[in-house]
Amino acid sequence: MRYLRMLMIALAAACGLAAIPAHGAVLAVQDDQLHNLSGAALDARLDLLKSSGTKVTRVDVIWKYVAPTKPADPTNPADPAYDWARYDQIVRGLVARDITPMFTFYWTPAWASRSGATNAAPRAADGSSFAAAIARRYNGTWPDGAGGTLPLVKRIEVWNEPNIGTFWFPQCRRQGKRYVMQSARAYSALLAASYGKIKAVSPQSIVVGGVTGPVGGSACDKADSSVGTITFFQEMIRQRVPIDAASFHLYPIGPPLKAYFVPSWRTVPQITKLVDRLRSGAPIYVTETGYHTSYNRYHRYFVSEAQQAAWLVDTVRAANRYPRVEVAMWFNVSDNPFWTGGLLRGNLSPKPAWAQFQAQVAGTPRPATWAP
Repeated sequence: MRYLRMLMIALAAACGLAAIPAHGAVLAVQDDQLHNLSGAALDARLDLLKSSGTKVTRVDVIWKYVAPTKPADPTNPADPAYDWARYDQIVRGLVARDITPMFTFYWTPAWASRSGATNAAPRAADGSSFAAAIARRYNGTWPDGAGGTLPLVKRIEVWNEPNIGTFWFPQCRRQGKRYVMQSARAYSALLAASYGKIKAVSPQSIVVGGVTGPVGGSACDKADSSVGTITFFQEMIRQRVPIDAASFHLYPIGPPLKAYFVPSWRTVPQITKLVDRLRSGAPIYVTETGYHTSYNRYHRYFVSEAQQAAWLVDTVRAANRYPRVEVAMWFNVSDNPFWTGGLLRGNLSPKPAWAQFQAQVAGTPRPATWAP
């Protein structure tokens, strides 16, 4: 085994790839196209994900797809309003390929909000009942219809970037002549309710909270003003929400080891101190990070493809500085018209970062606690 590892590092060096020693955070990658596919097309995409070498991935569970109509018994995954077929295939496929999935659920169905908009803040009772249905179906004991059981999905993130209007609206509400922050308090209610319901049906689940997008300051001068990561976590502390792990997203402007704004790798200790006030010693998951290689709708800052590959290595080094960081999730596998931070181009041809990612995951094995 030692000989094989030394050979792998030597081959990486010969190809100009810097292999990081096997310790610290798990490097992983997400594919945001999984939930858009089914059947053979989904299997092919899962094979593509496996070829990256990743041993961990994050899966978007789109609530409005799974429950387009309101379930009569929303905590019961067998309710006929639910359609889990796509996610059953995803979870089985990932585990069969030795990839550990973690879930994040979001996008509100029309029936679960006052406005009916996809990004509308959900009612805590409805959102947490869906969280319970996810946890119950994928707690490792749910029948798969073929005499076995569906795999366990142990880690469940509650929502995605609830501090950004794109995913949670409103962020702020008008109070007299000014706006006041609302999203962090409403999200805290969802997280607290989800925690209790998830644990009731899957005690071994790890409930992940925060999931904040990369926002520094908080203005709150209109309904869709974004709320900064620090401010958001401070409100979660005031609401005393329960968590097992905390997550947030980092998209540094500049080198991973030098960028200094909040949130960045250099400010991880600052965020960790806040997390400790929610749950002392809780693990930290960076469930999105990366660099774009062209201008796009969501990121004006971009780098060359060669720079992206080099800074992927520095991302691993940055994550390894902090023992509490258990995973650093690159987003995304491939480019699309709205997101150009992929390891592959839109036509699935590899950027230099693809081979570099493969070298890095070969040097950072998955801990036993993350095994599927």
